[in-house]
Amino acid sequence: MASTATNASERGAVRASGEQRVRRVVDWAVPILLGLYGLAVGFGGAALAVAADRDVIAELVAEGTIVSDVFTDAALVDVTFATARWSGVGLVATGLLSWVAAVAFVAHRRRERARTRGSGAAPTYTWTDAAAGGVVTAVTSFLLPFAPMLGGFAGGYLHRNERTSATRVGGLSGLLAVLPLAVALLFVTAGVAIGALRADAVGVALLVVGVVLVSLLFTALFSGGFGALGGYLAGRLRERDTEDLDEFGGDREEGSFDDERHDHDESTAD
Repeated sequence: MASTATNASERGAVRASGEQRVRRVVDWAVPILLGLYGLAVGFGGAALAVAADRDVIAELVAEGTIVSDVFTDAALVDVTFATARWSGVGLVATGLLSWVAAVAFVAHRRRERARTRGSGAAPTYTWTDAAAGGVVTAVTSFLLPFAPMLGGFAGGYLHRNERTSATRVGGLSGLLAVLPLAVALLFVTAGVAIGALRADAVGVALLVVGVVLVSLLFTALFSGGFGALGGYLAGRLRERDTEDLDEFGGDREEGSFDDERHDHDESTAD
């Protein structure tokens, strides 16, 4: 029996060491991916904003390349130009937001590591784990229809602090993944609405705004809901692993990947 307990403890130590390595990879991967995404989106948006030319758009409308059953040719030029210009600005804003998120992630992780070495309350790692799950969702969304569930699972599996559930972290990761899309779409909507208002098409402007807001709400519910489901599944898997270690006398690793957190007061959250 003692040998079984020793083997379980060794397995727990090996798993904890592996998880710490995963945490270090996440600490590097998340800000790098956010930075690269922001760079690509920002440059693309800047190119679109600069390339938006009213004369070129007017030629395309005259040639029939850009057509509309709602607007006259002159109004269509105004709407298209405003949409292109504001879309470019929106992509630049999205890129800048990604850079801000990368810097915030690094700064927050530094504070978390400092708190693990201090005497105050241990961090919950809620936001950093959710951000990691959000990045997984964003990366896999181009390939998988249920990417929020995968991202939620990743964020929930990273999360091992009992003060905040893996389900909550998974749902938060899904909502964070929607933020870049929401920012870009709001700017696109602003461009369409401004162009429509210049063409005295108030009804079209209101319709576009309404459709986009409803679409964003549905997307947030979809992403957050499936992210929460993925986080829940990850939490259940974590619980089963912990129960297996406890059954054979292993040490339960409560809280997180960082062993230093066990000596801290866990009465408060981030």
